[in-house]
Amino acid sequence: MESRRGLIDLVREQVQIEKESVARLTETEQKVGTGAAKLLLVEMRFDSQKHAAVLEAVVELLENNPSSKVLWQQAFSGFADPIIVKREIENHKTMSKSMEVHIQKEMSKTDDEAVRTLLEHLREDERRHNEILDMIAQRCYRVIR
Repeated sequence: MESRRGLIDLVREQVQIEKESVARLTETEQKVGTGAAKLLLVEMRFDSQKHAAVLEAVVELLENNPSSKVLWQQAFSGFADPIIVKREIENHKTMSKSMEVHIQKEMSKTDDEAVRTLLEHLREDERRHNEILDMIAQRCYRVIR
């Protein structure tokens, strides 16, 4: 029990670090003028916001006391959540594939190296994002591909 409490405290500290990062990045966004600089700062801020949300979910899981839930709620959530998650992942992946094709077209129409770099980053980020979603679904929800 002591190690669980220590882990919860450690994760909560990380949540605070991520939230402080969000505040600092928000401030810095106001100080830069170029679109590319703002874009990178926004992306970093969104990542920190996402990390804080994931870590808060970890704390919730660690603190969750399954015996406090009504049995039928557990059964329903255990059945419905994976179906909902699988459907959204499939929708997201379909949209991402379409987006990848669109980004590739945009990349082929520009000679601007900065624009191509940003678009390539976006394309690769979508691919990594989909891989992470698949991994989470497989490990946390036991969703069958």
